[in-house]
Amino acid sequence: MRLISALLFASTAVLALGAAAQTRIYCCDDAKGRKVCGDFLPAECQGRAYEERDSRGFVSKTVEAPLSAEQQARRDAEKAKKEEEKKKAGEDRRRTLALLSTYSSEKDINSARDRALAEVEKNMKQAQQRLEEANKKKQKIDSDKEFYKGKPVPDQVKAEIRDNEKEIKAQQAAVEGKAKEMEEVRNRFAEEKKRYLELTGKKAMDATPAAPAAETKPAEKPAVAAAPAPVPAPAKPSADKK
Repeated sequence: MRLISALLFASTAVLALGAAAQTRIYCCDDAKGRKVCGDFLPAECQGRAYEERDSRGFVSKTVEAPLSAEQQARRDAEKAKKEEEKKKAGEDRRRTLALLSTYSSEKDINSARDRALAEVEKNMKQAQQRLEEANKKKQKIDSDKEFYKGKPVPDQVKAEIRDNEKEIKAQQAAVEGKAKEMEEVRNRFAEEKKRYLELTGKKAMDATPAAPAAETKPAEKPAVAAAPAPVPAPAKPSADKK
């Protein structure tokens, strides 16, 4: 009997301790600023920030008050801005690493720029050549059209005129596009060179120090000409002695 009683007492104590360990107290400040607590979330805490406390009174969890639509929108905007800034910072780091691993000097950047410009210029010259050919063909078509002056123009000639006009527009657009691309290449490599010099602390190859100003010497006074020596008077002829 004593053993059974001891076991029952121990079981009751364990259950009591377990229940105490699972006890939660919910507290919040009501609309008047008074602290309100309860074993269940009080009605005064609905829609408000509250705390969950354990059986010893320590805060185990904090729940924020629900946000209004305006507050939620502002928080979402701030979160999106931070994510965008984080993304941009990551891209800048990748660009920096790529820049330093690609070029070892400013000369390398200039060489890469010149190669890129040469390739674009080559394509632009090809487009210019095709444009010249299209313009020459237009002159021939215009000359042939004179033959049909006052007469119906055959469909074949009309088709040649349309194709020629399309070719001229296409090649003009190609030339303009390549010219714009060359400008973009120059700007891109100029930006990369500037960034490279900032990261490495090197000076630009074409940066030459200004020549020091020439020292100005005081003007010398003009030399005073020496006065001419007096010319001696001619000697009188002596009288002949008798």
